[in-house]
Amino acid sequence: MAHGVTVVVSSPSTMNIEFAEQFKEELLKARNKHLKIKVINLQDGDQLIVDEPGELVVAVGVRALQLTSKLKANTPVLGVFTPLPTFNVLLESNKRDLGNFSAILLDQPFSRQMALMRIILPGSKNVGVLLGPTSGKYAELLQEAGEKSAFHIADEMVPQEADLIPKLRKVLEENDALLAIPDPMIYNRETAHPILLTSYRHQKPVFGYSQSYVRAGALAAVYSSVKQLARQAAEITLVQHSSGLLPPPQAPRYFSVMMNAQVARSLSVPLIDDETLRRKILLLEGPQNDELRD
Repeated sequence: MAHGVTVVVSSPSTMNIEFAEQFKEELLKARNKHLKIKVINLQDGDQLIVDEPGELVVAVGVRALQLTSKLKANTPVLGVFTPLPTFNVLLESNKRDLGNFSAILLDQPFSRQMALMRIILPGSKNVGVLLGPTSGKYAELLQEAGEKSAFHIADEMVPQEADLIPKLRKVLEENDALLAIPDPMIYNRETAHPILLTSYRHQKPVFGYSQSYVRAGALAAVYSSVKQLARQAAEITLVQHSSGLLPPPQAPRYFSVMMNAQVARSLSVPLIDDETLRRKILLLEGPQNDELRD
């Protein structure tokens, strides 16, 4: 059995470096002294060499997963910050097996996001969603999650960026809230301000997918911190080290909630404490999701 873990980061961004450090810390907390951790930074030109056959590779970021997915089929690879469509494409194109190719997905489960909206806006019925080339693959899953939470999901395809604001206005006029689903064409640095400003003018809340989006003007979001994702990755690593198998791709297990108090006041939405929101979501998710998670 391999005695090491290779962490491959796409770039030396603050988030990637923090993940690598937190991942090491989490393994140390588990008092596992047998696992040696090596970090490879692709942007620095480090060679992608795994020390031992069968050694687990943790790929942080899409580029890291794209490259590590091409390693020998018996090299187990765990992706982090991985969009589900990207994972599925790499799984198929590189003919990988799920037992040694997995990921902690970038996106929060739609059921969790619906739960947040249901708690904050208990009387709402209609939720608008803008879908682009990437997020369009989620349309069916979104509809299923909406039905289970008693929401009508009105999705609008945005084929090109020029259509964004007209489609946004339509969605805001016809629905109680906008649920933001990550898509690089729709939600990026250039579009964040116009989307949030247009939503504010329509007096409709936006439910985002990150702390930064809430700080910028979204009403609330469910998100997972780097530390929470590192903890989950460390737990999967220990399971893989003992069993030799990776679990199927999974959503973030540990999560936090953030609500923007100023936006809540401007929309006359009752403010709920972030931790109270998180615990209410856990209760809605059921007993299988241990409330001790943090």
